[in-house]
Formats: sequence, structure tokens, C-alpha cells
Amino acid sequence: MGVDPVADDTDTETAETGAPTNAELDQRITSLDSKIDTILDKLGGARDSAHEHAAEHTAERLDRPTSIADEIRQQLAAQRAKDETDAAGKADQEWKQGVNDTLAGLQEKIPEPPQRRIEKIMGWR
Repeated sequence: MGVDPVADDTDTETAETGAPTNAELDQRITSLDSKIDTILDKLGGARDSAHEHAAEHTAERLDRPTSIADEIRQQLAAQRAKDETDAAGKADQEWKQGVNDTLAGLQEKIPEPPQRRIEKIMGWR
């Protein structure tokens, strides 16, 4: 018959003899967690600023004309916009001048003396 391993009375060493205690493990884990947090903070800050810089660079590239035709179209559009604002300003100025002229003509005038009847009949006036 075989030997029953459970019934064996020999002393065996457990794996816990050289293992660290729970307090030491907690201290190591806390130390590692703080180091990981520091690394993630540094990487996160660099990543955020790099993204902003890349977005600005991309926006600048997209705004630039890619060919001579595009550049000319942009310049013509800018000139048209300037002409429209100038025309609107000129129209406003002309309207204001017209209103001022009309108001100047509406000022009260001194009435002429009445025409006498004899002058009217004889046509002297």
C-alpha cells in the first residue's frame, strides 16, 4: 500500500519563511503608486501641450493656399469684402448727408410780407 501524503508527520518549510510581511508590501505598493502617478502627470502635461501645438500647426497649414489659383481666389475674396464694406460705408455717408440737407431745408423761414391787392392786379410785383 502506498504512503498517504496527508498523514505524513514530517515538517516541511512553508513558503512564507522568506516572504515580506503585509506592512512591507503595502509600503512598496504605495511607493510604486506614487511613482506611477508622477510619471503619468509628466506624460499627460507633455501630451496636452503637444496636442495644442500640433492643432495650431495644422490650422496654419490648412489656412495657407496650396496653389497660385487658391492664393489669387483668397486675395480676390478679401478685395471683394473690402469693396463691400467701403460701399456700405459710402452709402451710409450719402444717406446721412441727404438727411442733413433735408433737415437744413426744413428750417423755419421768415414769411414774405403780403402782396397788396393793387400790386397783384396791376402786376407790379
